[in-house]
Amino acid sequence: MKTFSRTVRFELIKITSSRVWWVVCALVVVVQPFLAYIVAKSYAQMGLDATPETHTGLAEALPPLDYIGLESVLFGLLPMIVFGGIIGASEFKHHELRTTLLSQSSRIQVIGAKVIALLACTTLLSLIIIWATISITHVGLEEEGLHPLYLSKIAWQYIFFATLNWILLTILSFGIGMLSRNALVPLVFLVPQVYNLGNYLAQRWEWAEYLPVAAGNLLFATPTDPFEHDPLKGGMILLIWVMLALGISYFTFVRSDVGGKY
Repeated sequence: MKTFSRTVRFELIKITSSRVWWVVCALVVVVQPFLAYIVAKSYAQMGLDATPETHTGLAEALPPLDYIGLESVLFGLLPMIVFGGIIGASEFKHHELRTTLLSQSSRIQVIGAKVIALLACTTLLSLIIIWATISITHVGLEEEGLHPLYLSKIAWQYIFFATLNWILLTILSFGIGMLSRNALVPLVFLVPQVYNLGNYLAQRWEWAEYLPVAAGNLLFATPTDPFEHDPLKGGMILLIWVMLALGISYFTFVRSDVGGKY
């Protein structure tokens, strides 16, 4: 147990000392809340009852007050997916896996420690930043917004759903990156879905709802979105994707030849 705890701490240090961690932190800590504040100020100028008929720049009516700010949360999803893919493939760069297995020979414990460390970092970052993004949005709405600290029951529920979406998609990207040993593979699979491809396909074919990003969108769909809010369905589909990716990556990882070319 002590050895496993040491391995988890080692993986936490590796993640938090990596360049990609600090780049992702800079993007989601600074850029996302800043963009959310700009969007909120534009909403405040238009009025929360603005519609495409009254403001031609709007593609659809603004969501109810409890749901405002969730659209800005999507910005940080892309860096998190990139982060997960890079962490998953990182052990196969410059033969770092050999060094890791010299300090911990049990491959089960190595992959378990990696997942736990990534889960801890992702959960902490996601929860804080999504809450901060929603809160800053309501600061920008001024007197029309919710209290930025307390928000509302619905807002807190959606913060939890959005956080869960970030966590599961990051872990999925990690699993695909580890399986393929290449950070580009999860990006090619997931990033186009983030940029509306998943929703586009889901609106035309029922099977596309089972793609990971489209399923994740079901977790925190607002009343003005073209798809239904179904957190149970979306969460279960995403969880199955994650379990498959981690299960297959584990199967190949424990059988990989670190003495060979990889």
